[in-house]
Amino acid sequence: MQNSTGVASFRKLTPAMMRAQQLALANDIVETSKGEVAMALKKAAPALGIDGTCYHILDILIGLTVADDWRPNRKPIVAISNEKLAEYVCRSKRTVMRCLKRLVEAGVMAYRDSPTGRRYVHRGEFHKGKLGEIERGFGFDFSPARQRVAELKELGEAFARRLKQEKDARRTVNRLLRSIEDMAVLAANEGLDFSEVLHAVNQAKDAPMPIVQKADVMQGLYEMALGAFAAQEAECDANACSSFEETPPAGDICDTPYNNTNPQSLENISMKRRSAHADQSNHEDPDKAGIKRAFEKAPSRKVWAKPSEPSQEDKLQNISVGLLKTALTELQVTLGVEFNRWQDVTAHTTEMALLIGLSQAGLAEAEKRAGGYVAAAVLATTAEKALRDPELISSPGGYFRACIDRAMDGELALHKSLFGLANGA
Repeated sequence: MQNSTGVASFRKLTPAMMRAQQLALANDIVETSKGEVAMALKKAAPALGIDGTCYHILDILIGLTVADDWRPNRKPIVAISNEKLAEYVCRSKRTVMRCLKRLVEAGVMAYRDSPTGRRYVHRGEFHKGKLGEIERGFGFDFSPARQRVAELKELGEAFARRLKQEKDARRTVNRLLRSIEDMAVLAANEGLDFSEVLHAVNQAKDAPMPIVQKADVMQGLYEMALGAFAAQEAECDANACSSFEETPPAGDICDTPYNNTNPQSLENISMKRRSAHADQSNHEDPDKAGIKRAFEKAPSRKVWAKPSEPSQEDKLQNISVGLLKTALTELQVTLGVEFNRWQDVTAHTTEMALLIGLSQAGLAEAEKRAGGYVAAAVLATTAEKALRDPELISSPGGYFRACIDRAMDGELALHKSLFGLANGA
């Protein structure tokens, strides 16, 4: 087999081309296979800057190589004209030439030019169902990729790790931003000063920095926000304790012995004191009595009214996104999503309503009554049951509305249904 690996005189050489030529002339041939190199190249292509038309051409060229030519005693050479490649990828001949140059400079293949510039491969005789060995071949030599197979694998794995790290960092930034926004709303309702944290968050959010670094910064700001809440809560607790330790007004002192714990006796004493005050006020001068009542007015006390109906947090007690993800397997497969956060559940309520035949008006009414998260959790559970056993629920829409009614009465044990679905899955 001819060992010429020259580069045509009409082509301008670059240092990257020369490195590819050196890899093609290496003597310590790496033992590998066409499939292994092809997989390594496809995973490392984004890290090497090979995309679009260049990736398409690379895929075509690798596919045209013969598997036996990747053995250590052979050369994986492919011969095809620029015109034919241009027809395959539906691009101009000049675009194809630029892509081929990029593949060579990336260290994937090397030019193997003939004296006339033509590309062709002459093989030996066809033997036992296999093509013969290349006797003379000119075109593109994939020996550099064969020599770099271990490096290409590492490049692909590193690129995948970096993509995953950036994806996780992007999710972290979005999650922390939502948490800080919720804290800001809570701080506004509680009258806490949150301006410093919001100013730092706005600066970090718009700052040009890598997403991984931004995730670290946002984590620090999130901890700063938690610290601000903790500091102001501690201050409020200290103020409450100091006010509690002050001597109460004379009108609040009760001379009843502390060890008198009989409810009946306490009630009688209280009734006697009220009647005595009433009799005294009846015999006093009205003007003086009014002035006295004004000065002896007891301090107002906060009375916490019992809520008329359960809050959204109470309705979602014992229900987490992890439980929904574990229990609602059929629904996630049908929708083609994963429930990694509550927004993933609420974002697909329209599709879930269609699955159970619920109108959008019915869904909107349920969300208005029970809240978006509660309605989404009940709707997802109903859809999962209907998907697993369509004959189990004759009217999924009616079942959903009944569950919403039970949720409003505080009698819905949705977590039990979800645990049952999780065990069934």
